[in-house]
Amino acid sequence: MKMRSLKPVYFNGVVQVEGSEFETLEQHGRELIKKGYAEQIGDDAEAKAKDEAEAKAKADAEAKEKAEAEAKAKADAEAKAKAKTK
Repeated sequence: MKMRSLKPVYFNGVVQVEGSEFETLEQHGRELIKKGYAEQIGDDAEAKAKDEAEAKAKADAEAKEKAEAEAKAKADAEAKAKAKTK
């Protein structure tokens, strides 16, 4: 995985200063990105970012649908309980 450092990073016995490019393993690269030390560069970086954004949007939509279904079920149960007490 090709990376560009955003902050100084000690890698392979050398400090990679801001803006320097280096190559690392996939897991190490993901950790550096997560911590904000580096960004992925290359052709696949844009495609990967797009895929991650689509996956997040899909997960958000599913969570919203689930929350709406739960709210509806709760409202139905409350209405049923209210009708029963009358």
